[in-house]
Amino acid sequence: MRAFRYTQHISRPREEVFAFMMDFRTAPLWRSLVQRVEVIGGEPLRQGSRIMLTMDAMGKTLQVDSEVWVYKPPHRYGHRNTYGGVTGVFEYVLEPDESGTTVAFIGDLRPHGWMWLGLPFVLRTVRVRYRDQLLALKRAIEEPKR
Repeated sequence: MRAFRYTQHISRPREEVFAFMMDFRTAPLWRSLVQRVEVIGGEPLRQGSRIMLTMDAMGKTLQVDSEVWVYKPPHRYGHRNTYGGVTGVFEYVLEPDESGTTVAFIGDLRPHGWMWLGLPFVLRTVRVRYRDQLLALKRAIEEPKR
């Protein structure tokens, strides 16, 4: 089920935006709740890679193992994971435009078992959590470092 689709214009070339996004050291600057992202096994990132997301959720540290399901530089990147009875499938699509790049961030949720009952709450929570992520990405890339 489609949970959200957000878009944001960034005044930088697509290759620069994609490289920034894939430099996982920058993840805490713009990714909601994320403290750290690591490629499991240390190999170069590719479709099928496993990544470990370390997140802070209301003061609690969570580690979520995710699979990279699409990796097509500098156009698309996506990962998926299952946590708490819900599978999340997330994708970033980068398209060049006249003055930079338009980034789309798409999230789909698939609840399992009894989690269907909590789906309205989960949808609201996820939509709010990720609503400003692309704006944070834009600011992290475009604003000069202080």
